[in-house]
Amino acid sequence: MEAPKIKLIIIWVFILLGGNILGQNIETNSKLNKNTNSYFSLYLNYSNDYVFMGRKDSITAPYLYFIAEYQHKSGFYANGSVSYLTKDEESRVDLFLFDLGYNFTVDNFFGDFSVTKYFFNENSYNVLSEVDINVSALANIDFKIVNLMLTASTYLGESSSDADFFLFSEISHDFVTNNKKFQFSPTAGIYFGSQNFYEAYYVNNRYGNGGRPKLKGKNGSGNSNNNGDKIESGFETIDTEGAQVTSELVIKESENFNLMAAEFSLPMWYIHNSLTISLKPSLVFPFNKATIFVDDIIVKEDIKETFYWMLGCSYKFN
Repeated sequence: MEAPKIKLIIIWVFILLGGNILGQNIETNSKLNKNTNSYFSLYLNYSNDYVFMGRKDSITAPYLYFIAEYQHKSGFYANGSVSYLTKDEESRVDLFLFDLGYNFTVDNFFGDFSVTKYFFNENSYNVLSEVDINVSALANIDFKIVNLMLTASTYLGESSSDADFFLFSEISHDFVTNNKKFQFSPTAGIYFGSQNFYEAYYVNNRYGNGGRPKLKGKNGSGNSNNNGDKIESGFETIDTEGAQVTSELVIKESENFNLMAAEFSLPMWYIHNSLTISLKPSLVFPFNKATIFVDDIIVKEDIKETFYWMLGCSYKFN
């Protein structure tokens, strides 16, 4: 790794130590929701697209997902979610997710450790669809003026060679009304990581799929058209006349630890008794385009900024 990149990573790690990742359950991270008692919560959220580290599929992936969570007063928690893909002609249950973790608060410091297991539909084109397990540790420091965050995560695929390591850093400032019912928190984040998950996703979901013929699960087989054309899928280029040529796809940057994206968001919450309504619009700028090698062909990834948003509601049972 080049020296300037190493220095940039070190600077961000020390400057943005601590913080609060705003993920699927953005309302659970709100300061308005602090609770020292055990409770059970139900969530219903909608996201117009799925974006991870600035990466997404060429087809939008809008999700409606239901989440059930139990938080014990000791700090241990568990939740499960069902994600339904609402895209026309793709409607299906696309993901089951289970999460176990522990969190704690000491003065202005908040810490969290969690393990997440993913169960994707075999036809999923989610950019994370080749990931099986995520292990994350999060630290957040509230300096009153700003919140500073650092999260370290490892995403594991089907084999150890598919593992990725990420650092997420965010800085935010909270604006809370006097009655404590409404909060919004302008947030800026910067994300570093490797791209093994992206290479696996390309191999199984995007390779040779410009016109997106439908894959039959993740076994590298594809559909043919009626024009005698070649349709590429997985590691095979399939000729409709019967000939097969074995190909290999490699992303040059897959194992490199690089700056992957910067994101700006405006999460907001409104709370009325046990009901919380949340909205999170985000604008993400990806960096370090992937260099994709398919045999002797070199393709530079086409990535650009993306605006996406999430709307949700939750109800807490004490």
